[in-house]
Amino acid sequence: MTRTDFAQSAVASIFTGAIASHAAVLADDLGLFDALAKGKLRNRDLDRSPWLRNRIRISGALEALCRVGAVQRCTDGYELTDVGTELAGQVPVFRLWLGGYASVLAGQISIGADPATGVHGGIVAESSGAIGARYLDETIVNLLESLRPEGRICDIGCGTGARLLRVCRRVNQPGIGYDLSAKAVEAARETVDEARRIGVDIDVRQGDATALTQDHPDVDIVTQAFMTHHIAPDEYCAAVLRSYRSRFPRARYLVIFDTVPSQDSEEPEIFAPGFDYIHALQNMEPRSRGAARRMFTEAGYICREEVELAVPNSYAWVLEMRDREGPAS
Repeated sequence: MTRTDFAQSAVASIFTGAIASHAAVLADDLGLFDALAKGKLRNRDLDRSPWLRNRIRISGALEALCRVGAVQRCTDGYELTDVGTELAGQVPVFRLWLGGYASVLAGQISIGADPATGVHGGIVAESSGAIGARYLDETIVNLLESLRPEGRICDIGCGTGARLLRVCRRVNQPGIGYDLSAKAVEAARETVDEARRIGVDIDVRQGDATALTQDHPDVDIVTQAFMTHHIAPDEYCAAVLRSYRSRFPRARYLVIFDTVPSQDSEEPEIFAPGFDYIHALQNMEPRSRGAARRMFTEAGYICREEVELAVPNSYAWVLEMRDREGPAS
């Protein structure tokens, strides 16, 4: 699947519709359909009471509905379309099955969320690993191999550890992974066992990227996989990244892989609508590509290389401490 296929695949409409279906229930709960039925909902109004306290969730719901043509952006806000008017009339059907039976739907998939994260960490780890294996890992492994690792690889946010194993096997170096989720670390046991069977030295531990306490002087390259956007605000994230210099005193590179928000997209798509909407429900505003680059600079890093990845709105950044020599990209 190419980048274009994420938007043009028939599955894109199914996925985007699933996200928008939940957004319709949320929009109704927040009173958005009633407000839009009266006319344009202006951005300046969303920044005032009664909307302000739910501003991020409101934006997430409106953007999800834009992708299915129920709401459209206008110069200074949002307005309901004919499809949106029809949807508003059918919202009780969505509320009945998606709202009234939400716990039944959730219960069919998993028996409980990870207390540390509030999400089903095992599902996140395994699904992310499968997405990575299909669309990302070969690019990432090639990128890390090009850096000619001279010691241990540390992967922060390693999930099941599958990518870490693949990297370490390719470059013939040991590895260590950290993940906040106990469920993810549990899922990684199988990967660690496989590594031992084939003679690759890797270990996976539970750990918080913002509170690492153990020094790893043998680590040459640190990777941080699709979780930097969870560390906020920017000043705090920059401080966390600076702390890695103490935790990994001999590391030559910090390589960050992450996803940034969509920019005014109105088309059905695989992956991106989920990223944008779920983070809005978590009251999070992931930083933009430009904001990420500025934050890396604030943290004391130079971006040596930026690679656009196959998953929409996703990038790899090869970072080096500013006091090291070499041209920046």
